[in-house]
Amino acid sequence: ILLAWLWVVRKIMGDEPIPEIEPIHRPRIELIWAILTLAIAMMLAANSYAGWIEQPSWILPVFMVASVLLLFIVFRYPCRDLGLSWPTRRGWLSLLVVILVNIAAAALFQILPAGEAEPIPQADLSNQISGVWSVLLLIFGLLWRAALPEELLLRITLQPRLAQFVPLGWAILVQSLLFSAGHLPQQLIYYQEPILIAAADLLIVNNGIIGGYLWWRTRSLPLLLLLHLFAYARFGI
Repeated sequence: ILLAWLWVVRKIMGDEPIPEIEPIHRPRIELIWAILTLAIAMMLAANSYAGWIEQPSWILPVFMVASVLLLFIVFRYPCRDLGLSWPTRRGWLSLLVVILVNIAAAALFQILPAGEAEPIPQADLSNQISGVWSVLLLIFGLLWRAALPEELLLRITLQPRLAQFVPLGWAILVQSLLFSAGHLPQQLIYYQEPILIAAADLLIVNNGIIGGYLWWRTRSLPLLLLLHLFAYARFGI
C-alpha cells in the first residue's frame, strides 16, 4: 500500500518545483541537538506513563516545541524553514490520497471475517467521541500533544539534518524509525505490550515515510499537521 501511495504521489507532484529551505548552518551540532531532544522527550514520555516522578501533562509537548524553536532562533533560521507556508493544490491532493487509503483500509477491516483482523484500540478514536465538542477537544489534544511537537522535531528539524550525512532516502527512513522508536514508552508502559511486539512496532514506518516525503516535497507544516491528525491514526501508529 505504501509503495502504491508513493507511486501515485510522485505522479501527482510531477515536476512541481521543490520549495527551497536555507542550507543547514551547523549540521553536526544541530543533529546532536535534535537527537538529544528526542531522547529527553522519550524519557519524559516514559515517566509520564509510568508515574515515577510527578510531572505536568503539558511538559512534554512544551519541551519538544521549545527545543525546536530555540534551535531555529539560536542558528537564525527564517520562519519559512519551520514550514509556515500553505501547500500547493498538488500537495493537498497528495494528502487526500493518504486519507482515501485510510478509508479503504478501514473498509477492508470491516469486510474481513471475524477474527482475521485484530482490533487496534490505540488507533480507534471512535470510543472517545460523544458529540461535536468532544471531537473538537480530541482534535485539539492530538494537535497539541502529538502532531505539532512530533512534526516539528522529526520531519522539520531532524530529517533535513540527517540528510547532511546520508542520502535523502536514508534520512527519511532513519527519521521514520526514530519516529516509531519514540512511541516505545507508550507501547511498553501504557499499552503493556510484550517487548517483542513493541520492538516489532519499530517496523511500522509508513507514517514516518509518508510524512518525510511530503515534507521534502511541500515544506508545509499545515499539511503535515492535517496528515498527522487524519491519516496516522489508521495508517500506522
